[in-house]
Amino acid sequence: MSTFYFEGPIEINKVIHFKDKSEIRHAVVSLRKKENEIIEIINGSGIKFQAKIIECNSKILSVLPSHKIDDNVEYNDLQVTIAIAVLNKSSKMKFLIEKLTEIGVYGFIPLITERTSFPKAKTESLQASMISALKQCGGTKNVEISSQIELKQFVKTEEFTKKYFADIDGEIFNVDYPEKNIKLLMTIGPEGGFTDEEKILLKKNDFKPIRLNKRVLRAETAALVAASRVLN
Repeated sequence: MSTFYFEGPIEINKVIHFKDKSEIRHAVVSLRKKENEIIEIINGSGIKFQAKIIECNSKILSVLPSHKIDDNVEYNDLQVTIAIAVLNKSSKMKFLIEKLTEIGVYGFIPLITERTSFPKAKTESLQASMISALKQCGGTKNVEISSQIELKQFVKTEEFTKKYFADIDGEIFNVDYPEKNIKLLMTIGPEGGFTDEEKILLKKNDFKPIRLNKRVLRAETAALVAASRVLN
């Protein structure tokens, strides 16, 4: 069943009108949706609704939500946030947020480190890539995409249960977390890794160095490996 993303509150038996032109165009041009067809809608809040199309043309997409749909695709007991040094191409960042959304991460933090090649890279477009992936993978909860932050400020965060950073010389990562309500922060450096000074800073702020693989991984690969090792 086709899934659409609505930016705003959704209430049962209350007609909603889509304003996003890309969603309207997708319904009309790509999927050729008609009145009275049944679709699914999400708004990133963690809930999925079934809805009937009331009106659908090149300018209007109006639907009537009928009931909530229960699903088990979210990782509510294990929230994983990936923090990664901004990659050198926006296409890589978009690809990464798409795949992390599919895997089921909770949050995404773009970092500025000493070896970050493009510290002024724009990350605003990541939201659209995240929503597109969310619709296709059957998820219902937005990935919380943060603004870019420098490592010196980032390390001060205290909201996580456990904090790690990828390091080829670190301990082998243990993925066994039987307890619930765990908030993990997995931190990935830039190409070339963190500097020695940055590693010291991370350790002083309770980040544990972990080894994800026997080989040296590209930054985006390390992020995907870190997420998939935990969310399975």
